[in-house]
Amino acid sequence: MRKIRKGLLFSVSFFLFCAAANAQNTVTVPEEIVAYPDMIIHNAKVVTMDDTSFGLNTSRGTTAEAIAIRGDKIQAIGNNARILSLAGPGTDRIDAKGRMVMPGIIDAHTHIHNNELNYWVSQNPEILESLAASFSVSGLTDEELEQGIRLGVQQHVGSTAPGRWAFINVGSRGDGAMSPGVPYLGNAKFTMAMLDQLAPNHPIMLFSHPSYVMNTAATLAMEDLYGSKFDPRAAGLDEDGRVRSTAAQYRRALIIDMYFHTRVPQLADLVEQGLAKNAAVGITTYSSHIMGLRFLDAFNILVRQNRMPIRFAYTHWFGFQAGYGDAANFYRRMGDMAGMGSDYMWQSAVGLSSIDSGPPRMCSTMEASQAVKALEWCDNAEGSVYYEATRIAIANYQRVAVGHAYADKGVDYFMNAVEDAMRDNPAITLDYIRSRRLTSDHCGFYPRKAQIPRLAKLGMIISCGGNVLTRSYPHLLRYSLQYADRIAPARSAIEGGVMVVVENEAGVRGNTSSTYFGDAVPFLTRKNSRGDDVAPEEAVNRITLMKMMTSWPARFVLKEDVLGTLEPGKFADILVLNGDYFTVPVEELKDIIPFMTIVGGKIRVLRSEFAQELGRSSIGPQLEFQY
Repeated sequence: MRKIRKGLLFSVSFFLFCAAANAQNTVTVPEEIVAYPDMIIHNAKVVTMDDTSFGLNTSRGTTAEAIAIRGDKIQAIGNNARILSLAGPGTDRIDAKGRMVMPGIIDAHTHIHNNELNYWVSQNPEILESLAASFSVSGLTDEELEQGIRLGVQQHVGSTAPGRWAFINVGSRGDGAMSPGVPYLGNAKFTMAMLDQLAPNHPIMLFSHPSYVMNTAATLAMEDLYGSKFDPRAAGLDEDGRVRSTAAQYRRALIIDMYFHTRVPQLADLVEQGLAKNAAVGITTYSSHIMGLRFLDAFNILVRQNRMPIRFAYTHWFGFQAGYGDAANFYRRMGDMAGMGSDYMWQSAVGLSSIDSGPPRMCSTMEASQAVKALEWCDNAEGSVYYEATRIAIANYQRVAVGHAYADKGVDYFMNAVEDAMRDNPAITLDYIRSRRLTSDHCGFYPRKAQIPRLAKLGMIISCGGNVLTRSYPHLLRYSLQYADRIAPARSAIEGGVMVVVENEAGVRGNTSSTYFGDAVPFLTRKNSRGDDVAPEEAVNRITLMKMMTSWPARFVLKEDVLGTLEPGKFADILVLNGDYFTVPVEELKDIIPFMTIVGGKIRVLRSEFAQELGRSSIGPQLEFQY
């Protein structure tokens, strides 16, 4: 026993001696070079955006010359001499040649996966034809539109077997909101009963976005596909068969879930292509809802196989999929999953899909003629399925993101439901609600000035797109020019304590895209694509806009501890730009593009122009940028 104790004592003493020696050695070795960087970008203007303070300020934080990356994280930032001194024999040195380096863009609301699928379908029309007939009827008068619909439906029924879908575009192509089909369908000039008489056994959807009408056979077809009872209230379906904004999502989801049910790996390939193209635009993380059940399966393939080119914070709204009527109990049972997932894909919130649609089928407090107001439609008023689902989800500790809110009244209803949930469950305090960072999007006609204090009180974050200055402005002719200050009023919202982040729904089409900074310019100029001045007093400065694309949306996606700024220990999601966002004339911002996109320390895109300078081969999609 004594020998054992002596041996044990010797072992412990030796261990302590070695530990002390190692501790002494550690003191003499700089912590940063315990491991060499895998990559160093030097001779750069590294804009870290590490001042994450909120408000209309002028500080962008630290600017440096070089950045070191080890694995998927940033290792160090500093001047050229210091950072280059960390390099080892295997360190990849990239000379940025004085170019600006910034954090990767975090887009708060864009439909990357849907956009890529839509483009693929447009290039493979036989796919859609295998699932459904798709055609258009033209006309300017009610009589012409009715005649066109009747002829089209009769032709479809007479030439196809029962059960085959038809999607019928009603009215002229072009600006759908101004199409004669919008008020025609919106005012129930062609109803479900009329469709049922013509097509009792063929699923039919009439559409002139944002107006939709379905027949009974369509609701039954969705029951068969999804195996659940179709609830008209959950689908926003009224007695005339008019469907609210969710109908657009049904069209997307039906294609996905009918065709890709047995082709999930192919869908994963398409999604991967779309994500890679958006890395070329500069997006390294994005947030969106998933429309179509098979998309989640496709994303999981990419995650499991380490094939995600960029990061995805997804919104869960499957409780509303295809008119499922028990959404409130669905989310009551799900529990709080916000933030759960991997570094490349995590759930950010429970989604509400759409609480209204685009103009004129939106939900606003703006005054207008009776004819204009008759076209408005609110999906989440008190007593609705959406209102109850919001109340129940909040009361059961879930973070809720509104997936489509175009005007102010629907946002009022949303906040009413949140406050009802606080009364339902005393544990849901105001501090708790603020910590959940509830969100809504689009800012087409909100927030109104009087709404901002309430949004700020609840700690809401809203995402706005520069495109709404173009989309919303023509509708002021139907309402009043006095409402121009409700179109993406970023400055007033921020001054009032509401965090605003950038969304960009434009997306990539094929191998072409507009530039991200070009699409964001309206926040600076308050001019839309037609040159109209839209509430110029709502302009923000470049530093604020950069925060709206980086550090602030990192909070939106619940990852501000690892994303949104360039700091040691955070993920190495980095852009090397072809020009300096902060110094070029505003009219040249549209020409600023990423020459290099790095996600998690890996080069996802290297433009051929920059690759040639570096003596390397290009990497990733080489998009053609148009503006």
